[in-house]
Amino acid sequence: MRRVAALAALITTATAATPKFEDKWEKFCGVPDCYTELGLFPNATKAQIRRAYRSLSLEFHPDKNPGDQRALRKFNRVARANEVLTDDEQRKKLDYYTENPSEYWSLYGTFVDFSYAPKTSLKGVLFILLVFAALVQPALQYSKYQEYTKALVKAALARAPEGAVFRKEADEIVAEESKKRKKGKKTKMTSQEEKAFLKETLQKLVAKSELPDEYAFPSLRDNLFVKVALYPLSMFKSGARSSELKKKIASGQVLDADEAQEVIEGYLGGADAWDALSGSEQHKLLSTKCYLKENFDKWQSTRQEAASPLKASTKREIRQRKKGAPAFVMDE
Repeated sequence: MRRVAALAALITTATAATPKFEDKWEKFCGVPDCYTELGLFPNATKAQIRRAYRSLSLEFHPDKNPGDQRALRKFNRVARANEVLTDDEQRKKLDYYTENPSEYWSLYGTFVDFSYAPKTSLKGVLFILLVFAALVQPALQYSKYQEYTKALVKAALARAPEGAVFRKEADEIVAEESKKRKKGKKTKMTSQEEKAFLKETLQKLVAKSELPDEYAFPSLRDNLFVKVALYPLSMFKSGARSSELKKKIASGQVLDADEAQEVIEGYLGGADAWDALSGSEQHKLLSTKCYLKENFDKWQSTRQEAASPLKASTKREIRQRKKGAPAFVMDE
């Protein structure tokens, strides 16, 4: 029993000692990192990066904040973050060092990575790891929830598009509170009080909103053991949903946008593949009814042809066919 307790303590210590990436030598944006500087997550698209940069650069522009050194420093940091994240090579390096902080530290000093070889059975170790993961998972989910809500509040305060809905509602609440104070002949809110009230209101609105499952407040269903227990049921529901959509397609019914996207994601291999497509490609898939397999295959074939370089002889053959001439290829 002592051995198991000691192993659990060592695993906990090793996990806690895992280094967090900090750009202390300011090779990218310094501390905080480039994503935090723009109020974004590491999976942000270039369009989201540009939108966040435009919004923040307008807010902290020197012309709007004359003589404000703090605003000037923020403006410069935002510009640097945009420069790094819109440069594919720079962003690739930043993401690599974020995931592998030991590589970053090894460039400027030493990094010691301790490993422990347990003498207990492999089954015992796996069981302890599973229990540990089940206990830690809610804490990690809560951490993601906090980061996401903070980013949303920050986006709303900066009037970024991602937080526009929350900002609009919060502004209405703040305006209503100001009216109540006037009617009650109370002291008017100062600028600082108004900012604090706005931030508090945004935090409440974000907390009440329906967040994506990935960043939702942790619940019992997030527990590893519960997920394993419910996995057969989720697979059954997924299969039933797939069968339902196939029946609709077979009967000639027109799918709505959400249903069509769901089917196309299945053809592509998952939601990540869909998200990787450009907006125009997504629109084309939906508008050309690519939830029908034959339409999807045609789209995929066209895309592959456009991506692959053609030989000169093949290009000539295609031109001849378009002109109506008999197609033949001369040996080169």
